[in-house]
Amino acid sequence: MLNKKSFKLPVVSAFVLVELTLGILVHLTSGRANSWVSFSCVLLACLFVSLFFEKSKAYFLTQLGLACTVCADIFLVVMDPIKQLPAMVFFSVTQMCYFVRIYLNHTTQKQKKVHLIARSLVTLLAIAATVAVLGGNTDALSLVSLFYYANLAVNIVVAFTQFKSCPALAVGLLLFLCCDTVIGLNVMADSYISGVGESFIMQLIDVDFNLAWVFYVPSQMLIALSLLKYGKQPNKEATA
Repeated sequence: MLNKKSFKLPVVSAFVLVELTLGILVHLTSGRANSWVSFSCVLLACLFVSLFFEKSKAYFLTQLGLACTVCADIFLVVMDPIKQLPAMVFFSVTQMCYFVRIYLNHTTQKQKKVHLIARSLVTLLAIAATVAVLGGNTDALSLVSLFYYANLAVNIVVAFTQFKSCPALAVGLLLFLCCDTVIGLNVMADSYISGVGESFIMQLIDVDFNLAWVFYVPSQMLIALSLLKYGKQPNKEATA
């Protein structure tokens, strides 16, 4: 809706300022107030994208990805107790949306073929490694989580090969990975690994602030902002 350049700068500036303010409040609040402040960071990114509606595959995929992220955080941030499995399913759909957006930005069939092969191999290896390492502790949550994590990792690698055309998406996905790495280490320490492994992990993540959200808030902000310059992309296949 707000596609005129004269409107973009003040709206984008206000969006960034509010996101940064909420990001600070995440570390200054607690209890239910913290949950709603944290959730507001994600919801705001999703709503911000809707202001710049356009008929393109890139827009639709990014909007859907952010909407699925909002749904995931309803289960992880708003609900008490949290529900991890449905949240990870939504996060997986999010990464599939970003995968398709990145895939459509390839300029040759060879790039697309290599991308699909690499993604398939990494995903299969991640799932196989999960079963091999966890053994009898393997469950649906660990499998879905590693599927998600593997596809996020591939998205980052491919997005950085397209860095010149869309740097905000590449950096946003990298920060997304940093956030999920912190959360994953917490889950592993709590549910899957004990003893020396748990002690080592806790030394990495035991800080006096919410380390995951230090990465998460700017990741969602950058992914939302990544659409604003998408019109400069060289691949016409990404637009409807």
